[in-house]
Amino acid sequence: MGRLRFQYCKVIIATSMVWIMLDVFLLMYFTDCTNGPRCSPQEVLVTAKPKPGFLHKIFPKGLLPNTQPMGPGDGGKPVKVPADKEEEAKETFKINQFNLVASDLMSLNRTLPDYRMEECKRKSYPPVKSLPKTSIVIVFHNEAWSTLLRTVQSIINRSPPELLEEILLVDDASEKEHLGKKLEDYVATLSVPVHVIRTGSRVGLIRARLKGTTKPDKSVRKEARQKVPSPSPGHRGCVID
Repeated sequence: MGRLRFQYCKVIIATSMVWIMLDVFLLMYFTDCTNGPRCSPQEVLVTAKPKPGFLHKIFPKGLLPNTQPMGPGDGGKPVKVPADKEEEAKETFKINQFNLVASDLMSLNRTLPDYRMEECKRKSYPPVKSLPKTSIVIVFHNEAWSTLLRTVQSIINRSPPELLEEILLVDDASEKEHLGKKLEDYVATLSVPVHVIRTGSRVGLIRARLKGTTKPDKSVRKEARQKVPSPSPGHRGCVID
């Protein structure tokens, strides 16, 4: 009888320990402000690479769910403009005919899902080494800062580096100040060669694209003969291929 009572005590103590550990786990999880769902959104957005919380340090990688909120527009989701910026969004819409406030809220490295059809996913391509390099030609006129740079960044992030020779930004007589020296200074810091070419006067989309592959004397650039020009609009987001 005494032995049976001892076994009961062991079961009760073990069960109590399990519940105590579970309580501690939940308490630390929901009070971990680095990764917890109750953290202030503003604090999360300010930190580009948040430090792992206590639980993520002591548990194996992948065991805990990722509670870090995604940025506005990440995963291809729509952006909800804050109430205090709705009037600004209406006013700035007149500039480029799209929601500029929403665009500025999104990261330049916005993540996108794989939108390809199943047939495209199953398609096989030749080895990268057998394909020619390409120059991406982007023509723009008074393009918004965030949309243009997000286009450039998505091309760099999702293009095979072995095939991407350069990006040519052809400015078709833009009048916006941010598309001048500020743009040239920014693209000079990127990992892929990005060249800004100015038309000087409005020439239109087709002529501007041709200017991206020709010299002032109308001859074809030597580099253009060795690779394939790929035209692109000034506001796009590249996905996986």
